[in-house]
Formats: sequence, C-alpha cells, structure tokens
Amino acid sequence: MFAILLAIAAPDAQAWQVRVNDHGYELKWETSSIEYAINYAGNHGLSEVAIDSMVAGAARSWGTSIKNGMQFSHTGKTSVSGVSYDDGVNAIFFDEDWTEDPALLGLTYVWSTAQGDIVGFDMAINSDDHAWSTDGRADSNDLLNTLSHEFGHALGVDHSPTVEAATMYPASTLGEVLKRDLDEDDVDAILYLYAESENAAEETTVGCSTAPGKGLGLYWMTLLPLIALRRRVEKS
Repeated sequence: MFAILLAIAAPDAQAWQVRVNDHGYELKWETSSIEYAINYAGNHGLSEVAIDSMVAGAARSWGTSIKNGMQFSHTGKTSVSGVSYDDGVNAIFFDEDWTEDPALLGLTYVWSTAQGDIVGFDMAINSDDHAWSTDGRADSNDLLNTLSHEFGHALGVDHSPTVEAATMYPASTLGEVLKRDLDEDDVDAILYLYAESENAAEETTVGCSTAPGKGLGLYWMTLLPLIALRRRVEKS
C-alpha cells in the first residue's frame, strides 16, 4: 500500500474551503442518497434515541441546504468500531480507545477513487477523552454541535478558519451549540459543491474534527487504488 502527501486547495475569495485530490479533482459524492449505520456502544451515557436524533439533525441540516436535496439514510445498527473501507459500512461510532490527539472531539475519514468520486466514510467520536451531552450543558461537549461539523467534512467541506460563527470553524468549547445550525458561510460551501449537480450530490471530501484549543495541523494520505483522506485538526 502506498502513501503520498497531498496538497490542499481552496477558493481564494471564500472563507470556506473545499478539498481536491492530487489529480486536481474536487471530491464529491456521485449519489444523492448516502447510507450510514450507527454503533451506539460506549460509556457516553447517551440513549440510542438521543443519538439517532442528533445524527439525523446534523445530516438534515446539510441536506436541506442543497436545492435539489440530498438524503442521508439510516440503515440501522452496526458493530463496526474502527475505521475501514473494506467493511462496506459508512459507520458512525464512539471510540473509547482513542489513539489520535486527545484534544480532538472527532475524526471523519472519507474514501474516494482517483477521479474524486467518494465511495465511503467513517466518523469516529472521541468518547475516551471527552464527555458528551445533547442539551448544551456547560460541563460536556454537545453531540449535535460536533456531528454537524463532521458531516460537513463527510460532504466535502473543509474548515472555515476565519468565520467563528460557521459550523466548519475549526474550534469548539464545552457547552457550545453554535455549530448546530449552518452559517451562511457553510451554506455557500455546500452549494458550491453540489448546487449545479443533477443529483444534488456528486463527489466529496474528507474528515476532521473540532476540538477545544488552538492550532491547525493536518495531513492527507492516499491509499491506492482508493484515496483515503484523513484530517487531524485542533491540537492543543
């Protein structure tokens, strides 16, 4: 398996950013219906109903912003608890054995072909180092706040490093709920990627996370014949 470093590109006139691969393709989905499954396991203290609601809300906020519509379809439970393209599942799970930077709240991994067509994603939520809630309480991280950010990455939107009100701003604090609802900057980004597509969804880009702290570090890896894009953000 080969790995190469990729460059990051973004429209100069925008606060938001999108991703391109080493062939110069912006990454988008080639379908308007994207399936996902949830692994509810973990000592996060949240009910399945609450998790379902938060995930659905995060997905819906992005889908409804696209004029022609994009649908995320919940296919049910999964036992997947790690990142892999080979399992054929777009999994959302709580990671209790977090080996990345502990400051990270979550990471989204996206796989694509060399032509930029996304073929899968996995979304890991850090429940090893962080407490979670669904009501914006001040002593934990709001799940919807983080999921909304991560779904942006799953759809191809990168960080918006200068717009603090944006869902894709690369930092978050305990109890914050600001990222639950998309900012105009976020809407501009998703419309740039998908508004002109017949299916309202074509290709896409990668994942990352929000985390309390400052600093922005990231790298991408290409795994042939699929491109695995991986982001690490907000170390502190």
